[in-house]
Amino acid sequence: MATVSALGYALLCALHRGPLTGYELVQRMRKPIGYYWTAQQSQIYPELARLSANGLIEHDAEAGPGPRQRKTHRLTAAGREALAGWLVEPPAPRAFRDETLLRTYALAAADPEGMREFYLAEAETYQRRLDAFQEQHADLLSRHADDPSHPQFGAYATLELALAGTPPRIRWCRWMAEQMAELARRREPSG
Repeated sequence: MATVSALGYALLCALHRGPLTGYELVQRMRKPIGYYWTAQQSQIYPELARLSANGLIEHDAEAGPGPRQRKTHRLTAAGREALAGWLVEPPAPRAFRDETLLRTYALAAADPEGMREFYLAEAETYQRRLDAFQEQHADLLSRHADDPSHPQFGAYATLELALAGTPPRIRWCRWMAEQMAELARRREPSG
């Protein structure tokens, strides 16, 4: 069998609950999958073609609203088998990347007031994300997705982790904003 990329597996994950059009896949890759895995639209369509060529997905085509056909993609038996095998494998080693932490590492080179504003904006971004997570969590709870046998239990489980991990990030960003405010005060010329 052909090698499947990480993006290929992400698309197989998105299709595991049923058929989706290319547009719906792009949307699913933004939310909810986009909270923990990102891909650009320009990457998705070529990957769908590779998955199809490898027999892992198939599609039906119909006339679309524009010049292109509307394709509805679904997993094949081979795609389900590949996904099931991949799900139980240990993840590939990967480097942890966090642009906020990279900026923090070098914050001595920045204006403390500018960094304070940066951390406050980051806290706001994470707060909006947390609000969205809580809304989705409540919706999934109302549909009893907290039951491990529910088809959306996986989505519920990812939100549980997001709900546990996001508040500490918000607190840290606010703490960093306070530290930068204190640093700015110390650097003010005394009158």
